[in-house]
Amino acid sequence: MPKILRNPLASELIYLLKEGPTGRRTLTDRVGASESTVRTVLEHLQSEGIVEMDRRGTSLSDMGRLAFGPLLESVMQVKSVDLPELTMGEICRAGLLTKVEDLSGKAWSFRDLAIREGARGAILLEITEKIKFLHSDDFLEEINAEADKKLKDAFPHWEDASLIVIVSGDSSEEVEYGLWRIIGEIVLKKS
Repeated sequence: MPKILRNPLASELIYLLKEGPTGRRTLTDRVGASESTVRTVLEHLQSEGIVEMDRRGTSLSDMGRLAFGPLLESVMQVKSVDLPELTMGEICRAGLLTKVEDLSGKAWSFRDLAIREGARGAILLEITEKIKFLHSDDFLEEINAEADKKLKDAFPHWEDASLIVIVSGDSSEEVEYGLWRIIGEIVLKKS
């Protein structure tokens, strides 16, 4: 797989393009990176045949949809959440994932990926009958009932998912990169 496809920003852009053509400025606003950075990544994705660009904007090619099917199918939702009682840093983003294989014993390595991208921390929560910490098997509602309620309110379809990835930090770009680095590693590692 080409190196650009392991770039967290590339994964995020591909996810954002799943709904159809989107302009570069809109993508830039959504990811919080500079327009030149977004343009560079999109040009690399275009050279790999993953995206197509025309006057309507950028869209996924048929090859892109096929190559990134696991990402498009597994990521149910990504949004900002307010969990100061559970996370470090001012900014916190969470991703709701489905169709995730067993990740037992890997929680800390995923946290380390987010930290290498500049985030301050990451938490992985497994969804069984309740939401539990992947690293300890403790149920979130028993450790912090307020955070449990906030996540369930933020993700009304949480019961249909397998995993919640939460990344926090002081910079939007670092948090996004950390989140998408983890998501990419979980979802695309078999690709």
